[in-house]
Amino acid sequence: MAVEVKHRHKFWQRMIRPFIHYFLMKRKFNYTSEKYKIKPPYILLGNHTTDYDAFFMANSFKDPLYFVMSDHISSLKVGKIIEHLVCPIPITKSTHDASTVRGIMSVIRQGAPVALFPEGNKSFAGEMSQMKPTIGKLLKKLKVPVVIYNIEGGYFSSPRWTHKKRKGKMRGFVKRVITPEEIENLSAEEIFEIIKTDLRVNAYEVQEREHVKFVGKDLAENIETLLYMCPKCGALSSLHGHGNTFSCDKCDFTASYNQYGYIEGHTLSRLDEMDKWQKDQLRLMDFDSLPEDYVITGDDGFIVKEKVDKYTNKEIGEYRLELFKDRLVIKNDNESRTLPLSEINGYAVEGVNGLQFSLRDGRVYRLNNPGPVSGLKYVNLYAAITKQEYKF
Repeated sequence: MAVEVKHRHKFWQRMIRPFIHYFLMKRKFNYTSEKYKIKPPYILLGNHTTDYDAFFMANSFKDPLYFVMSDHISSLKVGKIIEHLVCPIPITKSTHDASTVRGIMSVIRQGAPVALFPEGNKSFAGEMSQMKPTIGKLLKKLKVPVVIYNIEGGYFSSPRWTHKKRKGKMRGFVKRVITPEEIENLSAEEIFEIIKTDLRVNAYEVQEREHVKFVGKDLAENIETLLYMCPKCGALSSLHGHGNTFSCDKCDFTASYNQYGYIEGHTLSRLDEMDKWQKDQLRLMDFDSLPEDYVITGDDGFIVKEKVDKYTNKEIGEYRLELFKDRLVIKNDNESRTLPLSEINGYAVEGVNGLQFSLRDGRVYRLNNPGPVSGLKYVNLYAAITKQEYKF
C-alpha cells in the first residue's frame, strides 16, 4: 500500500493533541515531555513500553509523525479510520516485510518524518527487547537525521503483562541526534550498536534512581502471562495472580508485587531477574529426550485467525493450542492443524498474550486468548527448543 503524506494528517493532529495531552498524558499517566525542534525529514526511534508510546513521542514534535505500526492493529475494525487519520506504515511483525521499508523510504522522500520502535515489541519484564541489526542498514540508506527518544516510567505505568494501568510518573526526552554526516562515516554495525546503547531503558535501573510509587488496583493480576514458571517447584503455567499477590497451585510458593514494581517474598525481587531465571531454566530442559507425543504445555480457548492481507484476517475458530518438541498443534472437535517448528520462519507476541506465527509457505496465523494465558511461554519455549536467541 502506498503511503501518502496528506494535509489532513497535520489537521487531525492539531485537533486531537489538546485532548490527548489532557486526558491521556496529564490525568491518566502523569506524563511530561520536552519539546524538540528539528526540520523534517528525519527518522525518530523510541523505546517501547506502552500502547500509548506513539502519542507520548508525538507530543515532543511539531510535525505529524508517520509511525511504523503492526498490521494486527490496522486489521482491527478501526483500522480504516486510523489509516485515514494518520496513515501508518503497516508491518507484519513475524516476517521480513520489504513493503514496510518501501513505505518508510516513500514518506522520507515526501519530506515527512517517520517514527518507529526498533524493538518491535513492548517490554515484558522491563528490559529492552531484541532489535534487528538491519536497522543500521536502513538508516544508512535514508541519509536523514536519526533522533533517539527515551520514555521512562512507561513499563511500571502500563506493564505489558496486564490490562491494569497504574499512575506514577512518566517522562519523554530526546536522548541523542545522529546527523547524516555522522551516519555517512559509520558502518551499519556501528550504527546498530549506537542505537542499542542510547535507546536502552531498563525500568528497574530508572526506578532505583527515581523511587516512584505506581498506584493501582490488583497489581499482580495476570502476572502469570509473564511469569510462566514457578520459581520454587519449576512447574509450567502454575502461577496465578490475585489482587497484589501471586502463588503456585503445585506447591506452597507465594509472593506479592508492590507499588514500586518489586517482588516481595522471594530472593529475586525484580521481574527482569525472574524472567532471566525462567529463560535460563528453559535452556536446561532436555527436549530431545521427550516422547514424540509428550505435550510440553497446552491451553484451551485460543481464537485463531489466518492473515489475508495487511488489513484483513479470517477467523477460523476456537482451538486448543499444544506444544510438542517438534510441532505446534491447534485443534478442536472438528479439526486439527499441525505447525511443524521447522516450518516456522517468524513469530511474535501481540498485546498481552496474543501469538503470531509465520510459516515458510506464506501463511500467517494469529492466536489470541481472552484468559490470562502466557503467549510469552510459547515463543520462549520455541526459542529454547530450536536453540535460537530469545526475542522477548
